[in-house]
Amino acid sequence: MRPLTSDSYRPKFHFTPPFGWLNDPNGLVCINDEYHLFYQYHPFDTVWGPMHWGHAVSKDLLNWIHMPVALKPDRFGACFSGSAVIDWKNSSGFFDKQNTHPGVVAFYTANFQPKDGSAWIQSQHVAVSRDGGKSWSKEKNSLVLENPGLLDFRDPKVFRHDESEAWIMVVSEGQDIGIYRSIDMQNWKKSSVFGATAGAHDDSALECPDLFPLTFENKTYWVLVAGVQHCGPTGGTGTQYFVGAFDGYQFVNENSDESVLWLDHGRDFYAAQSWSDVADGRRIAIAWMSNNLYADSIPTSHWRGAMSVPRELELTNIEGRLRLVSKLPHQWLDAQPSDLESNVLLSEGNTLQLSSDFQVGITRFSLSLSVGSDIEYYPFGNDAICYTFSRSESGLTVTTKRNVLDQNGSSKYEIHFAYESELKLPARELMDLLHVSDACSSEMQLLDGLYSFTNLVFCPEPLSPRLACTKGSVSVAESRFQRVT
Repeated sequence: MRPLTSDSYRPKFHFTPPFGWLNDPNGLVCINDEYHLFYQYHPFDTVWGPMHWGHAVSKDLLNWIHMPVALKPDRFGACFSGSAVIDWKNSSGFFDKQNTHPGVVAFYTANFQPKDGSAWIQSQHVAVSRDGGKSWSKEKNSLVLENPGLLDFRDPKVFRHDESEAWIMVVSEGQDIGIYRSIDMQNWKKSSVFGATAGAHDDSALECPDLFPLTFENKTYWVLVAGVQHCGPTGGTGTQYFVGAFDGYQFVNENSDESVLWLDHGRDFYAAQSWSDVADGRRIAIAWMSNNLYADSIPTSHWRGAMSVPRELELTNIEGRLRLVSKLPHQWLDAQPSDLESNVLLSEGNTLQLSSDFQVGITRFSLSLSVGSDIEYYPFGNDAICYTFSRSESGLTVTTKRNVLDQNGSSKYEIHFAYESELKLPARELMDLLHVSDACSSEMQLLDGLYSFTNLVFCPEPLSPRLACTKGSVSVAESRFQRVT
């Protein structure tokens, strides 16, 4: 195991690789109350290359221990994204009765690149762990699902569907998500497809699907998550979701095909995946905190790529429609955070500093905006990123403006990193805001987690976070801060 290197942008509590390149989270599984995080990893360079599966474990989703690389490229190709599950009843036949640890099966895409330069060939393979996820081996014949003749055929997410007594695999098939069934994890039969006419699409494949159940008011619904590569909510990559029903064979979307629901409205939340086999049944997800527009050119030194903070996903009813809400895991939230300023009225031209200097951690505050008022929130104390909240009779407009302050990235970074976006929200008399600051990131949740904004921020000299009222008046009902350790 290698120690972490350090530089000014390495996050204090977001997961990063010890060295090299990181992108999609893979193989998320909970084994013996320990969270396993695998991820797309190039251990020899800080740009994308031959994909391995990096590996880390955690007891609390906060403090991670780096493990040896789990999967490496072989004659079938590089090890692209996938998933992992516990085979509780040995339906795969991979494990013997003498095995004292839970048998774990990982599914991944082998991406084979022919030497003649022709198109890659993608197929689905397995690896197994007989020691509770610590070490991994590939079966002699690891191939479980051949390519049916598609250019894009990748990112298998596998889970158990007890109601139909089968294992289910959802896999990217270009503009569709293919749904497959198996009794033994080795022989798979296609049952349906979903997605070609629903939600957001661009000229590239949907990626990194996930499908899982959530309960709302004693009824089970199913959520299907998929990534888009070029038409995200603020440009580039993005993660959308669908809510509906699943019977073990087919997913049925309860919304219209034209409806587009984003899991995050920032620019740096992609390839979201959820953990399987969490003992208490919570649905916890994490995502790659970057964007393909500039991921290989951000100004970090020994590493590139970080994970978002984990999120607990729940359903809520908004005007008769079910929507996802994202919340920090309960173990992250201190029951007694430090109080900051409370009951402060800001009028036009007034500024409130929320602390004496920049600190990484979680800030929560409640704002009451009068109609016609604008307030700006600077988490890093300067123009690195600014969120503006504008209240009108019809609702609340949130404007995100991010700038390039560190000029040490490449031209691609300088061209694409700065952006401005606008999102209209329903009006509320009191707005609760939760913000997570780390060395190179800003993650904000509004309206009890109904709207999330994840953004990388590269600010060489962060200052004290502040609120500035630029129009009308705003009441800061309360504000609290807690360090994350």
